[in-house]
Amino acid sequence: MFNILSIARQAIGTAAKAATKVPAVDNKFHITERLCGPWPEGPFLWLHGASLGECKMLLNLSKFLQEDLESCPKILITTQKVEVVKFLKESGYNIEAAIAPADTPAALKNFVLKVKPVGLILAENELWPGYLGAMRKLSVKPAVAVVSGRYRSSLPGIDFSGVGFASMQTGEDLSRFLNVASRANISKMMIGGDWKLLPWVKSNQDVKLPENPTVDTAFVSMHMAEWASLCRMIVSSIKRQESVVLIPRRLTEVDAFRKALRDQELMVVEWPLVQKGAVSMVSKYGQTKEVLATAKTAVVGGSFSRGLGVHDFWEPLQAGVATCVGPFSTGQKENVASLVREGVITQLQSTAGYSRRNIPDVRLVSTFLAHERTKIQDSYDQLLDFLKKLLQ
Repeated sequence: MFNILSIARQAIGTAAKAATKVPAVDNKFHITERLCGPWPEGPFLWLHGASLGECKMLLNLSKFLQEDLESCPKILITTQKVEVVKFLKESGYNIEAAIAPADTPAALKNFVLKVKPVGLILAENELWPGYLGAMRKLSVKPAVAVVSGRYRSSLPGIDFSGVGFASMQTGEDLSRFLNVASRANISKMMIGGDWKLLPWVKSNQDVKLPENPTVDTAFVSMHMAEWASLCRMIVSSIKRQESVVLIPRRLTEVDAFRKALRDQELMVVEWPLVQKGAVSMVSKYGQTKEVLATAKTAVVGGSFSRGLGVHDFWEPLQAGVATCVGPFSTGQKENVASLVREGVITQLQSTAGYSRRNIPDVRLVSTFLAHERTKIQDSYDQLLDFLKKLLQ
């Protein structure tokens, strides 16, 4: 199976190199950058996340590692999304950021020679076989950590022997991962919760309601694929003369949302302007925290279309905002089911119940998150211990 994976990765590399000869394709998918960089000169502690949510978590993690890890190496965060690289570079954090290398032998050789990674921290479910294999060859000790792990499945035959630490979000994630990685004898494996909550955990603050909220409902990380459901909910809010903020998941869809709203003859204003009976449009990354600080309720996107995955519901919860998701919780089914069962979030089975949705009690949210804090703090402490031993 290892040989099949190697052959497949070689073939992908050959096809990708051929695609660079077509400028339109190369420019759209940034293939040359994924194969050849530029990547910064190492050595680095390498952190990798797929897209914005994972990389926000890694940014916070990098800050805490630099505070808590003596002689912390320089940190490089890579991502699959070009627009997220820009966000990372403009974040103001003391890190380097770059597009992730393609999982091909040649690209990883170029990457490793330049970056010289001393360890790799993978966010959630980015279990690329080439990444794991490259780190296994570089270090006599297992040098890969999986944090805030989510696991459903992976390519058969992946060698997990380079993984030395795995903190999974739920017991179900841990059980599924153990089934495929048991032979690797990973020294540290645990249920560690969702590390998107790490800043809140480290702050030691309790959940509290936003002061003087001016936004009745914030629709967070919404996709155009969810427009039919989103439109019904927005119209319902506007009919009640509520103030609404819309945060698109992708900046490339901002104009499409704006046009669709105006086609419905809805008034659109630009955030940070908020107005009763109007939709305030957010058109820049990094505004979610500011929006939630003024919101009464939040509806989280990715959950109103079967083909998507529900986005970060922890962010409004830790901000003390009553939180609702749609009928689909792909990627977070266990977490969502647990939160709904505990009365911490509301799940709509259809938009017909939107105006009558339950508003969770902030006291229940606070109690639930206190348990999460304990799990996350313990798993973070154990990651520090793993990295200290790795870097000795």
